[in-house]
Amino acid sequence: MNGWKITVALVSLWLTACDADNELQHHFQTYLTRVAHVLETTPPALSPPPPLPPFPAQRQLQQLPPRISAGLLDTLKLGQCQLLSLVGEHNSPLGRTRGAASQLIYHLQFQQGLQDCIAHPDTDRQLLGWLHKLEQQKAPLLVLYHWNMMVSEPEIRAVLTPRQRILPFAEQAGFHATLAAFELFERLRHIAQGKSVQLPIGEQQVNRVLSGLYGNDYLGQLFYSLHASTHYLRQSMVFLQQLADVDCGPSGRAGAERLRNAMQHYYIKDIQGYFSRIDRQFVELAPLISASLQAPRARTEIIAAYRAQMAAGLQSVLYLEYRQNVLEHARLWQQFLTRCDISPT
Repeated sequence: MNGWKITVALVSLWLTACDADNELQHHFQTYLTRVAHVLETTPPALSPPPPLPPFPAQRQLQQLPPRISAGLLDTLKLGQCQLLSLVGEHNSPLGRTRGAASQLIYHLQFQQGLQDCIAHPDTDRQLLGWLHKLEQQKAPLLVLYHWNMMVSEPEIRAVLTPRQRILPFAEQAGFHATLAAFELFERLRHIAQGKSVQLPIGEQQVNRVLSGLYGNDYLGQLFYSLHASTHYLRQSMVFLQQLADVDCGPSGRAGAERLRNAMQHYYIKDIQGYFSRIDRQFVELAPLISASLQAPRARTEIIAAYRAQMAAGLQSVLYLEYRQNVLEHARLWQQFLTRCDISPT
């Protein structure tokens, strides 16, 4: 008896997982089945969407900045800038094993220390020339350290990898943690570009944000949800071409109104509500993702397909195709309702 209960429980869990994977497809299938019932025809069998382009491999994207070294005597000059302890920690065995995010924070802190030292009125005048030269050498390399963080940190790579699973209809968990992370990534890039004053962003804050991305598949599922929505809308519109043949005369009036009701109940109240949520979330995230994934020239071609599809802000192919098909689907129904002189509501 206990074995039978365990079997039933496992089967239930398996079915639940399958339903979660195909939730959007199920909603579209229900919608089209209801429409087909009124049309007295067979609903289409929806096929799953194809996979999205993968996030390129780390070894293809990473670009190590040239190393700027100094002799012992020059390094000792940094004592006047109170940077020796920072350099010593960075060059320690532990410092050498830290990830790309920690490397970026170190170089940003070092650059800020140089700038503070240059601006300090008590800094040795003979030291200023060397400090200026060092600061100018390191400045253009900071964006490369930011880039390496975006393409090398495991948590960020996992987040940017498209999933083959949609976001659930009930709740889109992970959005706020993802938004907070990309807001910080954009701030760090602005600092690296010299476009904003160094803010007190430390390694601990970055690690806290990265921990919010650990096991967080939200963004990869958002990409796939928009992609799958476009796919199912296209298949739906092929089937809904039959609306052009519906009799809008007195004998067909009741059927036409039932079609409107099916659209209202199963698409507007159900699917379109889901679309509104994921649309708003992508609109908020898209500019941050685009800004954080600006590739150095040597890596532009490698990431071009991925960036065009998902990381070009609101011009991402993923989003443009989704919006286009949402509008085309709405126009198709609007044409039917206008022809039949039926109110949309």
